[in-house]
Amino acid sequence: MSYQIANKNGVQYLVIPEMEEAGIRHFFTTRKAPQQSAIPFVSQEAFVMVKQVHGDHILVIDRPFEDGSVFIRDAMHKPCDAIITNQRPVGIGVVTADCLPALLYDPVQGVTAAVHAGWRGTVQGILTKVICQMTAGFGCQVEDVVVGMGPAIGPCCYTVGKTVIEPVRSINSRWEKHLTPVEDGKAKLDLAGLNTAQIEDAGILKEHIFTAGLCTACHEDLFYSYRRDGIGTGRMISGIIL
Repeated sequence: MSYQIANKNGVQYLVIPEMEEAGIRHFFTTRKAPQQSAIPFVSQEAFVMVKQVHGDHILVIDRPFEDGSVFIRDAMHKPCDAIITNQRPVGIGVVTADCLPALLYDPVQGVTAAVHAGWRGTVQGILTKVICQMTAGFGCQVEDVVVGMGPAIGPCCYTVGKTVIEPVRSINSRWEKHLTPVEDGKAKLDLAGLNTAQIEDAGILKEHIFTAGLCTACHEDLFYSYRRDGIGTGRMISGIIL
């Protein structure tokens, strides 16, 4: 559990102290912002997000683009749940309201990634696929990659039924330890714990994994929560900018 709360340009956000100290400019916004789309860093960088669909597709930005506004507009229509780039100055981000936001950085190759991992994307191994793409497509060494996981719904509040339980059990029996059985055949799912286990299996060093450890459903003063508030709730933005 590692986080600090900061404010910049009227936006309240969280940072992972260890990533902040390493000079990794990143943020996980809270619900305390002048508008939902606000991010703390206002500058000349293009800030790219995608059309999230709870899948495992990845947008790769590995070359400069001439017109940032056009690229940003087009990216918003791409059905993806992760972005990887080695371009500067380009910021990338995802939106969440219970799902797990993860920000990755390789300081050696100068590669960043932003990932939206709900239970569907997690079952499909989206974080592992991002790490594989970083190594295969950008020459990253997995032991160099740093991962910061932001606020997400915790097992305290995330009760799931067989629609979630069965895929988790069937894909990897070891994942079942992240399910805690409760009444009526349901279970509490530890979304951050399951994603942590997956990236450790992919070779990410334990000392390079940092988790905010805050439940979005518990902390109504700080975060939006789909599970707590329903379909009309807002969204937080998580981003990383080189």
